[in-house]
Amino acid sequence: MSAAGFRPERPRRALSGLALLPFSALLALSPLAAHSAGNVRILVDGRTISLPDTADTVRGALTEAHVTLDTDDEVSPALDAPLTNGGTVRVSRVTFTEGTTDLKVPYRTVIRPATRGNRPYHPTVMKEGQPGIKRVTYRVRLVDGREVSRTTLSEEVVREAQDQVVVARQPQALGSRGAYIGRRTITVVATAYDPGPGSCGKFANGQTCNGKRAGYGIIAVDPKLIPLGAKLYVPGYGYGIAADVGGAIKGNHVDLGFNSRPGAFAWGKRQVKLTIVD
Repeated sequence: MSAAGFRPERPRRALSGLALLPFSALLALSPLAAHSAGNVRILVDGRTISLPDTADTVRGALTEAHVTLDTDDEVSPALDAPLTNGGTVRVSRVTFTEGTTDLKVPYRTVIRPATRGNRPYHPTVMKEGQPGIKRVTYRVRLVDGREVSRTTLSEEVVREAQDQVVVARQPQALGSRGAYIGRRTITVVATAYDPGPGSCGKFANGQTCNGKRAGYGIIAVDPKLIPLGAKLYVPGYGYGIAADVGGAIKGNHVDLGFNSRPGAFAWGKRQVKLTIVD
């Protein structure tokens, strides 16, 4: 071959080691490999924000989504937690509000023995009771606008409760067999209750079946055994009036009224000899 037609062969460049790797391996070495191609979902303010999974932490994802947080807001997972591929971040808005409400304070029923000049045959209300009023200031915690808890901050007695006074006759003297002469004595199981929702349910209004105010001296009975309106004497409790009924009060079972829940708990459940005075 003539000199004019001769072309010297160019030296071959050695291929780098990276050029020999497949594309998938090259992608694995890329900084983008720290995140998948999935999206992060942010649930906040009743909407869903979806953005590429490029942030390292939950805090970074919220910054990219331009989500601002108040002091009491809650974030799950935590702000400094690493993001998982295709994960979900939930932001709960926490707010507080305060309010006041007036609650009725039940009055007590005081049983007083009759005097010589005042001996009514039936128990007689000599002074009507009046419920008191208690003003409660409370703080409400709301999460995304829904109440989740309520804390009492203060209580103020606006009006004191006035006792109801009932005058009743003394029971007759005991006979030789231990029973009241001319009166009927029966053995019953005596439980206790108070007029609040803890004993009577959340819809309790403190009124008995015949309109009397529940409390000390008001006894729930089975009318088939003890007539409503009867005057009763219970050892360890005192005088009371059969003035209420109950779905669980059947047969030889009575429920003694107390003015407070601690008083009812202190009585508990006992077997006693109840006397129907009149």
